[in-house]
Amino acid sequence: MKNMSSKSSILDPIPGSLMKHFFNDLLPVIADIVNLSFDNATVPINFKEAVVEPTLKKESLDHEAYKNFRPISNLSFISKVTEKVVASRLNNHLDEADLHKIFQSAYKKAHSKERALMRIHNDILRAIDDNECVILVLLDLSAAFDTVDHQILLTRLRNRFGISGKALSWIKSYLSDRTQFVKKNHQSATSPVASHKAQC
Repeated sequence: MKNMSSKSSILDPIPGSLMKHFFNDLLPVIADIVNLSFDNATVPINFKEAVVEPTLKKESLDHEAYKNFRPISNLSFISKVTEKVVASRLNNHLDEADLHKIFQSAYKKAHSKERALMRIHNDILRAIDDNECVILVLLDLSAAFDTVDHQILLTRLRNRFGISGKALSWIKSYLSDRTQFVKKNHQSATSPVASHKAQC
């Protein structure tokens, strides 16, 4: 929690900065809430509700065009805390079981896109030095996370990464019945964005 952003959501009963300020007092209560969710292998409905705030990609862009807005999704502070705990436990499991992909750079500690590019650059130069043919294929998956099949993901988590029981049930609960609503943009009366709810 101490390393988390203090950014608040309109879903929070009190601001995130205030929650962090009273960290020592709130920690036992938050720990109980998170652990209860794990014990029941269920994510509470209010943990799965997000407020989407449309933000202009650049201030100079037309406020009337939907394509110029980037949807920024924000969860409640307690939901973010829970996600951090799950991410930490999953990473510990992957580290202990040595399940990380060797060439994966994203979402790995001490790895970055710069490191991946350096590796590719080095491999190409070495291949050229050895008089080998070099072919580089690049694939850009647009909105990749939005297109992941949840059942395939759960099956892979179980078969490839050994996640089962309550842990797998919790992740299944986390992925299902998520809702979101769009926050009205009060800065512009002519903004095309209107509040509505969506089921995911």
